[in-house]
Amino acid sequence: MNRKERRAVAHQQRKQDRKAGFPSATSQTPPPATSADAPVVAGIPEPGLPLPSLAALTSAKPPVSEARAQANRQNAQHSTGPTTPAGVAASSQNRTVHGLARHNGSFRLLPMEKRDKYEALQTELSDEHQPTTPTEAILVNSMAESLWLSQRSQSLQETCIDFMTGQIKDAKMFSLYLRYQTTHTRAFHKSLNDLIKLRAEKRKAEVGFEAQNRKAEEIRIKNEQHEMKKQEHYWNVLQKDAKACHQLSLNSTQQLNAMKENPEFLAFYTAELAKRGAKPSTWSCAEAAA
Repeated sequence: MNRKERRAVAHQQRKQDRKAGFPSATSQTPPPATSADAPVVAGIPEPGLPLPSLAALTSAKPPVSEARAQANRQNAQHSTGPTTPAGVAASSQNRTVHGLARHNGSFRLLPMEKRDKYEALQTELSDEHQPTTPTEAILVNSMAESLWLSQRSQSLQETCIDFMTGQIKDAKMFSLYLRYQTTHTRAFHKSLNDLIKLRAEKRKAEVGFEAQNRKAEEIRIKNEQHEMKKQEHYWNVLQKDAKACHQLSLNSTQQLNAMKENPEFLAFYTAELAKRGAKPSTWSCAEAAA
């Protein structure tokens, strides 16, 4: 019976005791069994409850001499680990069993894995998503690493299964690999969603810029059309003025010709205008003749 089962049995026993009206056995603390004749030994607790704490047992340590402390410090300087860059790089990979935790924050391939397959995966993802900025390239590379680690977790899970019976041989490691697979799968989808969101925002900005340019172009065209209408109106007015001036010139020419043929035409013309209540034009025939 393990510890969990023992605790469950003790809990059930306490519940039954409380229902029956009896105090729990664990709630009663028996008095320490002491004897007046028992010898007292330093550092050894007397039998009975409660037991002394661990701090009370470890507090009475013999003091360390200064010579011994100095010797310990000198000996510690001989075990500081590697000092060369190659030694530091090698020791940094100690205890790298599965490489699923991104040891030292970096991704690395295991000796049993082939680099050409990983590079082929990177190329396929890059050809599919076509990154155009450094941020997009980082996200695509993160997708490749997360997918590779997820596949590694799945392959490591197979080492924990007996293929003959289908039973899990090492439940602890199987649960660990399964948790890492879930973590890296989520990391892959997060990088993919970040890439999609980044491109959507970029596309939205481009569409907004195009719409702004299109609106500015429409305003420019409207202004040009309005200016063309103003010019057309101006030339129409000039054309009408020219026609009016041409007609006045024709009338004056006719009057002059009539005055040459009939000297009394001016008096007759003025009287006729007065009879009709009209005024002669400011450009009279006499002025034209003068």
